Amino acid sequence: MSASTTDFARRLRLWRHTLGFNQTEAAQRLQLERSYLSQLEGGRKPGEAARVRFEIEERKAGLGPGPGSLSNPAGLHLVEETPNVTEFPGYRYQNRVRSLPVLSWAQAGQAVDFQQMPDEWEGSVASEVTDDRAFAVRLRGDSMEPRFEDGDIAILLPSIASTNGEIVVANLKNEGILCKIMHVQLDKNLITLSSYNPAYPPMQYRREDFHWMFPVAQVVKNLRRRLG
Repeated sequence: MSASTTDFARRLRLWRHTLGFNQTEAAQRLQLERSYLSQLEGGRKPGEAARVRFEIEERKAGLGPGPGSLSNPAGLHLVEETPNVTEFPGYRYQNRVRSLPVLSWAQAGQAVDFQQMPDEWEGSVASEVTDDRAFAVRLRGDSMEPRFEDGDIAILLPSIASTNGEIVVANLKNEGILCKIMHVQLDKNLITLSSYNPAYPPMQYRREDFHWMFPVAQVVKNLRRRLG
């Protein structure tokens, strides 16, 4: 296997994982048979048409030369196509994106503060938020339906304080992790957490009941789940 085909296979796998595609989805994007894409990832030399299509998609994903390139995969990179994202006002975004770790619901619930967030995660998601400590969690349950659903990905901002009326993800000392709408009653030192789903009544807590509470900046919806 030549060095050039090895490099192409590595670039192809990096592109696919960066976009969160499985082999079938990547093959559809590149207009290839899945078996052929699998062979390319295994080191087969690409045909000219496949190489050109891939390099176009590679540039769209911001994996070309410069920051975020294959020589610096952890850097920032540009993207042209955005997933189905709900953004909340009041937060700073940049015109370049980076890859954020996605924690499972259980992983996030195990950490009592930001420093205890696990080093291993279940995936990554692209975002333009500027918080250097930002990370994401995969939502579980139906308490925020119909606006947000089980499996959607919430991007959290640990460096920014939550404010009245915001959607937050919070880890309660006695009840675990929740995604809710937060309202504060300063005069009573009470925090009310409510849901979009009317089947879940509002709940009241005090600040000392929380391990942590981080505002949600974006929610990335999993359209493929609903179509599949």
